[in-house]
Amino acid sequence: MEKMKQIIIQEVFENKKVKEISKSSDANGFVTQWVMNFKSVSTKREFLNTYTDIFNEKYKDKKVQIGGMESGAIPLITALALGSESVSGCFYVRKARKKHDLSNIYEGNIDANIPIVLVDDILNGGSTFLKQIIILEEEGFKVKEVFAIVKFRDDSFYKELEDKGIKINYIFELDDFKKEIGLVNLDNIKKEARVPFDKYQNIWGIKLNNFSENNMYSILPKSGLCDDEKYIYTGSDDGSFYCIEKETGDTKWKYKISFGVPGKNIFSTPTTSSKFVFFGAYDGNLYCLSKDTGKVVWIFYDADYIGSSPNVENNKYVYIALEFGWIKKKGGVAKIDIKTGKAIWTNYNMSALTHASPVSNTKLGVVVCGCNDSYVYCFDKKNGNIKWKYKTNGEVKYGCVFDEKKNLVIIASVDGGVYCIKIKDGTLYHRFEGIFGFYSTPALDKDTIYIGGLDKRVYCFDLKTKNKKWEVVTAGRIFASPALHKECVYIGSNDGNLYEIEKEKGKILSRTMISERIVNKIIIKEEITSNNISKKVMYIKSFTNDIYKFVEK
Repeated sequence: MEKMKQIIIQEVFENKKVKEISKSSDANGFVTQWVMNFKSVSTKREFLNTYTDIFNEKYKDKKVQIGGMESGAIPLITALALGSESVSGCFYVRKARKKHDLSNIYEGNIDANIPIVLVDDILNGGSTFLKQIIILEEEGFKVKEVFAIVKFRDDSFYKELEDKGIKINYIFELDDFKKEIGLVNLDNIKKEARVPFDKYQNIWGIKLNNFSENNMYSILPKSGLCDDEKYIYTGSDDGSFYCIEKETGDTKWKYKISFGVPGKNIFSTPTTSSKFVFFGAYDGNLYCLSKDTGKVVWIFYDADYIGSSPNVENNKYVYIALEFGWIKKKGGVAKIDIKTGKAIWTNYNMSALTHASPVSNTKLGVVVCGCNDSYVYCFDKKNGNIKWKYKTNGEVKYGCVFDEKKNLVIIASVDGGVYCIKIKDGTLYHRFEGIFGFYSTPALDKDTIYIGGLDKRVYCFDLKTKNKKWEVVTAGRIFASPALHKECVYIGSNDGNLYEIEKEKGKILSRTMISERIVNKIIIKEEITSNNISKKVMYIKSFTNDIYKFVEK
């Protein structure tokens, strides 16, 4: 123990160097005071041998299998696999599935009959362990213990681990270094605002597809969720379209398209009218199904592919973007009569494939849609003529939102800009900047814009002052569009977390973690529970076509 302590003090603890680096690196002027950097020392034989000796003493006369998350835990796992008789097997968990090869979420063999101990160098907030636990639970395995070298906080902080019945083991806590380097458990310095992981309870979870039926390589927005009072509607990678009961998660009906592009048969997010549900598919068709029975009402045949999501107007018309595989005919928008399924007008003068979704505005009399040719197109709602088009510096992949008071359309581009364009003449009112690109639809509340970016940040922009109000950094790229409910923003990230963020100040109020990336907008609303109490309810879909219902505790 003393040998390990001296290694940590002399080779792991960093303060002067990290202070100098952080002074010029942090955009908010925050200076990092110290870090525990085990990455370099975990490649040294002396450290790994010492670590293995301590583990063997702790787990002598036991048989366990060990695992941990890439990449920090891998040297520890390897050392224990080679040097501990207590370890009967080992594995490691990926931070996210690979976008090629087998797309495994963990590597190695796990025996459900042998206790699992997760190992890591530090235990700080606990989210790394919690993520692994959730992943393994969905794979059918139960974690018994976690084992860290240094624990940063008092045991009372790790409520989620305690609730799951998981024992916390560690070699040291920060209080053990009080005399030598002046560290104490973080909770003793400052009662930090703890971001809860347990604010919402998982009621049910369903898998629409088997693993082999999912497209694991497209880490992009897929077919999201829409709902009515009793049901959720969504499509899946294998071409199946579902109507799911909100109360139970049971499938009421399912419709399967006949053909399409393998792996991305339905990426279109559906929308509904009073009686029908609409979605596009990569067979080139727009489908209108009965919400009650799932039977086909009509099919609009015209395109080669449809990745766009339909927009329904006044239960009378549906707008959809179309894609074509011709040299001189690539993209366009169609306005379709809901009663007949016939086109009222089409405009195929967009010069590239069009994945974005057209959005109509009755008051302003326009339909706006982005395109892969980097332009934002504004069509006359009555006849489909192009009123204007605005050039961005990158592909425009998703939908827009209108500010009717200012007569603006707000849309984001892969070039890293959020464009606020004047409806009257297509000139620019303002361009807000992100670090990288945007692949989602902004949300608007009065004079405030909310959007997530590929730079892993959630942004809040002020239309009046033309300034950024706040940003929140997540641990994954963000493809999901934000959902607004009362005083909060709800948005998923590729880190597998659903963030509940205070609108005004950008404070994270809670995180709800699932095992896979969240790439689509969630559904958030108030529902009456079985005991007649109104609670917030969230429906979340992952990129692997799993759907979850969470209810506020």
